[in-house]
Amino acid sequence: MGPGEQVRVIPEPSTADLRASATIGRRSWRHPEFARQSPGPPVASARMGLRAYAGPDDDEQIERVRQAVLAVDGDGWLPGPDGGEVPAEACVVAEDAGEVVGFGRLDRWTEDDGTEMFLVTGCVHPDRRGRGHGTAMLRRQEAYAASLGSGAPHQVLGGNADDDRPGARQLLLDNGYRVAFTLVDLSRPVADAAAPAALPAGLRTRPVLAEHQPLIHAAITECFTGSGDGFVSPDYDSYLAAVRDTDLWAVAWDGDEVAGLVTSEREDGGRADSPWVAVRPAYRRRGLASALLARSLAAMREHGVTVATIRTVAENPHRTVDLYQRAGYRIVRRMPRYRKPLASVSA
Repeated sequence: MGPGEQVRVIPEPSTADLRASATIGRRSWRHPEFARQSPGPPVASARMGLRAYAGPDDDEQIERVRQAVLAVDGDGWLPGPDGGEVPAEACVVAEDAGEVVGFGRLDRWTEDDGTEMFLVTGCVHPDRRGRGHGTAMLRRQEAYAASLGSGAPHQVLGGNADDDRPGARQLLLDNGYRVAFTLVDLSRPVADAAAPAALPAGLRTRPVLAEHQPLIHAAITECFTGSGDGFVSPDYDSYLAAVRDTDLWAVAWDGDEVAGLVTSEREDGGRADSPWVAVRPAYRRRGLASALLARSLAAMREHGVTVATIRTVAENPHRTVDLYQRAGYRIVRRMPRYRKPLASVSA
């Protein structure tokens, strides 16, 4: 993420860290989406219906649907009732002739700016799309969210549809959702990274020690709190649980004060991701972020990393997409995040 923006939607059930990303840890910030729906009116069937999640007895069929969706749509995070973490009534199962053909869930949290988010997610088996299952699940989950609303001033429904899922996008648009912000994933090979440039005068880097972590966490919190776009501050324990590969980090110091940082963590396949890129306000517009990125890439190369990845927000006022592109990263994926007011739905 960039030096003043980061987005967290919900961590993947398979990880507990908060580093969008995703994190907000990068991979902990990967985001769910509705499966594609064919355009046109749904085909009604007396055999179709929605029901509550029946517990572990449903898990095998849910996983069958999930794998079919991944095989057609490619990599994605598809949380469902089998993932736990939400009450059973927040989950829904779509059936056709007694066979599970889709599933969905509703996640709820409060963002740093006070927005209460109700994220509606779900997917439909590719062979059963275009029959209204996705629309039915969406509307059921919206009604359930409306029944939970606390009446807070800023309550929204959220839905996710990446650029390569036009059917999911159309489903959300047809139901009143509009783009609130867009996550952008970038990557670059590490082998051809340029040599690090000098840091701004008076700043220096040093190896990251355990006793530095409270100051680094405080700098991250200072930079991102109030940035909006779905951000939820990681508490210190959650932040610390995600810390692993500090040999890849680049942290600039002004005496005993953190000036800026790039944190990176190894992933499978020779990759490393940078969940936090932060420069404190007093040190901005001096080239510090670019210098730290170069040092981070040099550390990755030294330690055998082959591909570097990073995530940011297209609407970031610090123009982080441009910053990363100047550092040699290229856009590989855009992920619009859609929202609409909860008040637009009747319980």
